[in-house]
Amino acid sequence: ALVATILCFLGSISDGSIPRIPGLFNYVSRWAPHYYKETKLRGALDDIRPGGKNFFGFHPHGCLCAGFTINGTYNPEFMKHAGRTLWLCDSGLRRRNPGFRMMAEAYEAEDRAIEAGDPSDFRKFMSRGETLCFLPGGFLDAVVFEHGVDVVYLSTKKGFVKYCLQFGYRLHPVYTFGERDTYYTFKGLKSLRIKIAKNNVPALAFFGWPLLPMLPLPSARLITYVGRGIDVPHIQEPTEEEVDHWHSVYTEALRQLFEEKKAEAGFPDAQLQLV
Repeated sequence: ALVATILCFLGSISDGSIPRIPGLFNYVSRWAPHYYKETKLRGALDDIRPGGKNFFGFHPHGCLCAGFTINGTYNPEFMKHAGRTLWLCDSGLRRRNPGFRMMAEAYEAEDRAIEAGDPSDFRKFMSRGETLCFLPGGFLDAVVFEHGVDVVYLSTKKGFVKYCLQFGYRLHPVYTFGERDTYYTFKGLKSLRIKIAKNNVPALAFFGWPLLPMLPLPSARLITYVGRGIDVPHIQEPTEEEVDHWHSVYTEALRQLFEEKKAEAGFPDAQLQLV
């Protein structure tokens, strides 16, 4: 709340945008991980080609993207391996939420930025060859979230694969073990809530830490694994069949990453549900 207040004040005395604030990134990246029982970034980090056309699909979305935020956006180790990275989020959040917009502007540096993830934004950034990180499941992933369940909504999420084919990008599946333990959620009316989420409305209710339910449960362990890159062909106008094929390849790579790393992460009995 204090940080948001300061950012809003800075925005009110300027033209609506604020300067970069390196201290914000340094503070969050140093102290936020200590909120949780454990946080780690692991996996095929040495397989990343810095400066190349890299796309990282983070799973699952969870309620408030804990793994994406702590082990990705605010983890300098990720940028060390990937080089300059753009973290893409919901365009409404990035462009129309004043507090979040100013936080994103303060976050920006030479090696990182938080940007909107609309289709036009994807095409713009990919035409420049930027390294991108994104949560493919989006609000649908959030709606199917259940405490203690590893579930990912991916079956109809194929747009990112099409763009990677069109612009010749390398895909890395990324999975965060322990995201499932960050919140409890309302599980009823799921079919209705999925229909609502398809209109880009996050139809979910959740609570975490009893003292401040908007915060995640500090008992959660967030262990994020980066999978090996998938080299896809550069196809300017991919057919539906080609998109489906490479989406299947990506889905299987995500499944394999989960199965190979779940015991090492400390979740040997976990089962991944792909919706």
